[in-house]
Amino acid sequence: MKPAKSGFGDTQTVWARTGYLGFLRRTDLTDASGERHDALYVVGSLDETLELRGMRYHPIDIETSVIRSHKSIAECAVFTWTNLLVVVVELEGSEQEALDLVALVTNVVLEEHYLIVGVVVVVDPGVIPINSRGEKQRMHLRDGFLADQLDPIYVAYNM
Repeated sequence: MKPAKSGFGDTQTVWARTGYLGFLRRTDLTDASGERHDALYVVGSLDETLELRGMRYHPIDIETSVIRSHKSIAECAVFTWTNLLVVVVELEGSEQEALDLVALVTNVVLEEHYLIVGVVVVVDPGVIPINSRGEKQRMHLRDGFLADQLDPIYVAYNM
């Protein structure tokens, strides 16, 4: 007898509603009986996902791409503002590099995520707030951006 099908898959699928985004992937690792097992990868909180153009993106994916793009980028955080993607980049180099980072950040996000960056904010290291657990406080950063409290080195609006 086949299991009944539903609109979301078969009835054998088990969902854990934790509020976090994650997935299972079969690994080459084996347990004591020699069976291969799955590994659980937790990406992050569903509350942090960004919705742009009808798609959901996790900030960590975009931030990782930006950080990898240049050695002078110490840290990065992203959030949305009036349906625009805002990228805040901490520059760990000379202020002359700030202008060069704008095109680099815009290009890497477009090439890897097919998203257009609306605003690039280049700031000094330590501006992006981080809590005691090491998590970025993106909403506090967004509030500081909206209140014009970031004291940026350079801001580029791409509207």
